[in-house]
Amino acid sequence: MMKKVMKYYSKRWKGNDEQGSILIIGYFVIVVLLGLGAVFMTLIVNEAKVAERQRLNSVAFQIAEAGIERALYDLRQDFINDTGTPSWSDNDINGMAIGPDSVNFYAVPYQTTTLNNGSYAVSFKNSVDGQDVWVRSTGTINDVSHTLDVYVRMINISPWDNAIFAGAGASGAMVNGNVNIRGSVHILGSGLNPGDYAVDLGGTAELVGNNYNGLAASLKAKVPALPTTVINGETVETLDAELRVKKGLVGLSGSSTVGELDIFGNSVKENVDGVYVTDGWGGNQGAASVFSDNGSTNAYDLGDSVAFPSLSDPSPSNPLQTNQQYFQSTSLNLTNQLTSVTPGSSFSYSDGAGNSISMSGGVLTVQGKVYVGSNNSVTFTKQGSNKTITYAGSGTLLVEGNVQINTDIVTSGNNSFPNNIMGIMTPGDINMNEAGIDVMGIFYAENQIVVQKQTDVVGTIVSNYFDMGTNVPSIFQVPETVNNLPPGMIGDDILWYMVVAWMKV
Repeated sequence: MMKKVMKYYSKRWKGNDEQGSILIIGYFVIVVLLGLGAVFMTLIVNEAKVAERQRLNSVAFQIAEAGIERALYDLRQDFINDTGTPSWSDNDINGMAIGPDSVNFYAVPYQTTTLNNGSYAVSFKNSVDGQDVWVRSTGTINDVSHTLDVYVRMINISPWDNAIFAGAGASGAMVNGNVNIRGSVHILGSGLNPGDYAVDLGGTAELVGNNYNGLAASLKAKVPALPTTVINGETVETLDAELRVKKGLVGLSGSSTVGELDIFGNSVKENVDGVYVTDGWGGNQGAASVFSDNGSTNAYDLGDSVAFPSLSDPSPSNPLQTNQQYFQSTSLNLTNQLTSVTPGSSFSYSDGAGNSISMSGGVLTVQGKVYVGSNNSVTFTKQGSNKTITYAGSGTLLVEGNVQINTDIVTSGNNSFPNNIMGIMTPGDINMNEAGIDVMGIFYAENQIVVQKQTDVVGTIVSNYFDMGTNVPSIFQVPETVNNLPPGMIGDDILWYMVVAWMKV
């Protein structure tokens, strides 16, 4: 009997143990599920926080970008609207009396900076040479901020901000011979084939010089003093010269160079400021004869923003007319009155609308715009041994035929150029082939400019093709020319290109 009772209770206890285990397992599963739910809820909340943080970061970045764009607009307008020599170091940036400071960032006093429930703060810092500027913009929304720094540079892309500006070209070198060029050179070479030379120089030619070495004292006295910069602790004169070749090889042979080896202790800058050549170098010297602040491997940096200006392009002032037609319609019109101009010539022509040309006692005076039509050419030629014509005024001649210059054409008096300045344009050729003449002005030939003998040109020449001969002519850019163009010069509407390098802080 006792055995039966024990057996009965043993069975009851075993059943209760099994039921208790199931209950415990159920509680454990519930706890695990609750834990997983809590984890999932935490992940969801954290994901929402991360997503919101990312959204705020993106908004802060966009607000900072907006501050940059506003600053770039003001910097660009400061150059466009400045009637003198534009600068970001003159204590006036688009009407705001700020700067300059090349050590610390200084705030830009924008009255309203609120954007998209956030705000931006903009500041500038000038480069050491004062030509470029850093822009810093911090965009903030709630407690999230983003800072952007950009380096800004304005490049004058006017063809007249060079010693030589060359256009389309053709097979073979566009600029060749033995020539001394002091100032910037800009060559497009859009008509060249692969392997063609845009420039092929030999002898003692210097393609881009950065100073006035070799300029006669009598001519140097007629032009403004060069700006200065500090190089290796030295204050030196500089033309801020650069070489740009969009298409075509640059050949340097013999002693020809781009720039010069830096010499410590003198008063001029030898290295050029920059070289931007896409297709590279040729000749028996090539890149070894390049002396530039940025080396010799940088490609052309202006994209498709620059084109050669043509007299057959629509006029910016009246797109229904070409540049040549518009010039003719707004100028003093002549035909064969100026076919030959000598130091002894005497004439006076005017249209009563501010356009005039006259000559007396060896002095040529040009004001406004003068058009020489009927396909006539104009020749400046010497009279016996007298080969000097001086000129005054600010005016432009557009000649339908060719132009031959066989005399000195210079302004009178110290510091007289380019306050007095003459421009000559033609759809044909300009030839200068008299030995030992000095020519001051700016010259545009849509076809070709030929300078075959020892001629000193002070100013700028613009053409599709150049032939510099073998007798070492010299060309000296005058930086202030681009700010003193005579009326009606082609390309006077082409000015500035902004280069921006972005950096996220």
